[in-house]
Amino acid sequence: MGIPKWVIGLAVGGVVLLAVIIVASMAISYKNKEVRLRKTIEAKQLDNTSEFDNMWKKIQQTAQVTDEAKNALIEIFQKHAEARSGGQKGGSLMLWVKESIPDASANTDLYKNLMNVLTSARDNWTMRQKELIGLKNEYDVLCETIPSAWFVTKRDIKITIITSSKTEKTFKEGKDDDVDLFPSKEKK
Repeated sequence: MGIPKWVIGLAVGGVVLLAVIIVASMAISYKNKEVRLRKTIEAKQLDNTSEFDNMWKKIQQTAQVTDEAKNALIEIFQKHAEARSGGQKGGSLMLWVKESIPDASANTDLYKNLMNVLTSARDNWTMRQKELIGLKNEYDVLCETIPSAWFVTKRDIKITIITSSKTEKTFKEGKDDDVDLFPSKEKK
């Protein structure tokens, strides 16, 4: 006496049904992950536009405050020098030595703040760019590796990475010989 055929048919049918459920679950899971990544990349790209705009506005406005402070300090020194001489022709050097010089530390603090804003804003921007590159990489890996590649259709997602002409030239030539931070006027 063997196993009835209906039991074998039921077992085979159960295995096939289980396989279909597993494959369908995988397809749904991979498709959902592809959509989440694609939408996250699109949102990050839009967010980076806002971040870039904010970075430059922050830098420009901080620099404007610093310029105004510099101009105010120049005015203070000029008035101080005029008041010091008081129309006298001689002895002004001795008066200069005796007098207290206006405190310029607030202005130097503004320049330090400007450098902090510049550095922080650029570092934040670089991090945003790296996050976008990482998301694009994750998307490409998902769409190009098996088994997920069987279930998802890869879309052509373009990301914009902001760079400079100097960087592009450096990578094209494979050289970066410009190491002078403050080139002298004679070299120009």
